Amino acid sequence: MSQLKAYINHIIDDPRESFSMQPLSISFHNFSPGTKQFIIKSLGERYDVSVERCGKDIEFYGVFGEEFPKDVHQSKALKVWITGENRDPRHIIYDLHFGFHQNTLLGDRSIRFPLWVFYINWWNKTSLMSPARLMAPRHLDERPRFCNFICSKDMSFRAEVFHRLSERRHVDSLGGVLNNVGGRVGSKMDALKQYRFTLAFENILAFGYVTEKILQPLAAGSIPIYWGASEAKKDFNPDSFIDATQFNSVDSLIDYVLTLADDPVALKTIAEAPIFSGPIPYEHTPTFFIDRIEQALSDPRARGHGRAINETLAPMQTTRVRLKSWSRRIRGRA
Repeated sequence: MSQLKAYINHIIDDPRESFSMQPLSISFHNFSPGTKQFIIKSLGERYDVSVERCGKDIEFYGVFGEEFPKDVHQSKALKVWITGENRDPRHIIYDLHFGFHQNTLLGDRSIRFPLWVFYINWWNKTSLMSPARLMAPRHLDERPRFCNFICSKDMSFRAEVFHRLSERRHVDSLGGVLNNVGGRVGSKMDALKQYRFTLAFENILAFGYVTEKILQPLAAGSIPIYWGASEAKKDFNPDSFIDATQFNSVDSLIDYVLTLADDPVALKTIAEAPIFSGPIPYEHTPTFFIDRIEQALSDPRARGHGRAINETLAPMQTTRVRLKSWSRRIRGRA
């Protein structure tokens, strides 16, 4: 009797155990590990997911490479392009686009799904990046350091802002670019907790392109000095960060930051503002992602019109990649 009770309690704790989930065969092509884990865990909420060389149900495509399985053009699987990077779909026609902006001509097939969504730890309630922690009330605490700058790509504009702010008040560069602390930091999130401000500049100012660069300092309680797409003010509470695009010069931005740093009342107001203006929007959650995938799997009208076109495009793409690989090998031998 006790075993039966334990089993019933187990089913209540994890209702997925009470029925057999539908199998789902998927594959990843040119993908990053972080996004791959988000997809597997999201789909695992409703399906028994298996990852294969060429998915029978869904093929996911990313931006990190150009390789295609030779039989991809013969597959009837749902083709999904997904990336938060500043890149548009290439090479073949996709049924669904999850990207940094929406192509309105594609209607519901094109979905803005910004990169910062993948950095939330949706399945670990104790993580600093969990939804519960991100939604919790915030409190201004003592921060021993003024401002940090963590970058791995030497973009001219943000390097200039770093130098000019440093001329007025020292800024610690903790990354691979312009490092002035003797080496890169180990844990970025732990480092951010030490600073009142973070220079959070995107690699590029592009429509819809909002990344983890604003979310991570917000989660760590460091005020982002953010330069990026205007959509950041819709994704996040605009009262919780400094929008660098609203200033007419670098000097006026720096003047504002230094004035804020020396004003305890104003500093407290922005540091304690909620990260989001309300609940995390449904369209930026795993549930939304699964719903759209499920809809496309069940309704042919939710798919694209590329199957016949792909029969021509995919073999051409495969040949092109092989020629590029062959050319590199020949040059290497020369």
